[in-house]
Amino acid sequence: MPVGTYKKGHRHTAGTNVFCVSGQGYSLFWYEDDEDFTRVDWHHGVMYTPPENMFHQHFNTATQPSRYLAVQFGSTRYPLFEVKRQIWDKGVDTSLKDGGNQLEYEDQPPEIHKIFLRELDKNQVESEMGDIFDEDAIRAEM
Repeated sequence: MPVGTYKKGHRHTAGTNVFCVSGQGYSLFWYEDDEDFTRVDWHHGVMYTPPENMFHQHFNTATQPSRYLAVQFGSTRYPLFEVKRQIWDKGVDTSLKDGGNQLEYEDQPPEIHKIFLRELDKNQVESEMGDIFDEDAIRAEM
């Protein structure tokens, strides 16, 4: 993950283990229609498992790129469980608007980008998300 960026929110079945290989940042977790976020801070060696169908997003707030590895039992080609095939076929990278499981940036809860900007300010890191968000307007609301 490049410095000052974050992934789109998404959800999937349980059993995916996310291991931070390098860098640091945090991930936010929440269920649909609930903006009560749970935050997990990560750095090298931290591992966490997003719960079933819980939206989550990964944020790099470090001064260097971050890498993580997401592993699970089975694969897209050999899912071992039919529910895995269904959710991966439906599309973790396909927008909710198109029947998938990915939350587009414009549809994410507004507080998410504010949290990100505050964290970047604390770490003295520049945002690289300005092409996607009107960060001056967002900062004016903070």
